[in-house]
Amino acid sequence: MPSPASSGWRLTHDMRATRFSARRRNGFLHLRSRFLILLMAGSCLLASAGQIVAAPASTTHPPASAGSAPSSAPSKAPPPAATSPQQSSDDNKPSTPSAKKLTRQDRIGLLADQLAHAKTPEEAHTLEDMLETLRSAGLSPTTQLLLRRAQKDVSAEKPDNAVDDMGDAIALQPDQAILWRSRAQMRLVAGDLAGAVQDLGAALQRDPKDAQSWNLLTTVEEHRNDGQAALKAWQKMLDLNPMADKNHKRLDALRIKAFGQPT
Repeated sequence: MPSPASSGWRLTHDMRATRFSARRRNGFLHLRSRFLILLMAGSCLLASAGQIVAAPASTTHPPASAGSAPSSAPSKAPPPAATSPQQSSDDNKPSTPSAKKLTRQDRIGLLADQLAHAKTPEEAHTLEDMLETLRSAGLSPTTQLLLRRAQKDVSAEKPDNAVDDMGDAIALQPDQAILWRSRAQMRLVAGDLAGAVQDLGAALQRDPKDAQSWNLLTTVEEHRNDGQAALKAWQKMLDLNPMADKNHKRLDALRIKAFGQPT
């Protein structure tokens, strides 16, 4: 028979076991465990939400300014500028030097070519005036003064003084063909035909398309009684300015001087 002490211990143990068993049977411990799990899960969610809200500013993109694309959008290269048909055709055209880039000698050459293809005497006369203006444009003020003084000396029947004035002008600008031609004219007036031929040779060496120099050479050769040289000079002049002898009257006269009257 068990002792009272052992009986009391067993009774207490049985009561505890009974209450524990009852709790386990009625789900009290199970509910308590689920409540703790849910509480811990809610704490984790709240912590995660706090971390998202309090994320560092460096990880967020700055607000896009007005009129600008969002920073997250991929950047696109600007489309190529549209090319108009006129611009495309202009690009395909060969580049030609503009009038501003042409030198004075280039412009003289262009006008001389136009003179060679002139259709009327009036057109030829206009082109000759333009050419004379261009040829005189390269003279310095001092040279122009000497040229005007030489012309006054010729008008005053002082051709020798005029030749001296033109010599001074040529010394200043020996590259200007018009000065050599002008002195040749002064020498023709002074009777220095050989000197005139030499000056015209220098002028034509510098400006071979000067029709007026060939015309003057024709006159000088006539004074020298060299009909064939005069004819050749005139034919060269007609190549540069056909309208100067449209009906070939002078050409026929020079042929007669050069080769005599045809039989």
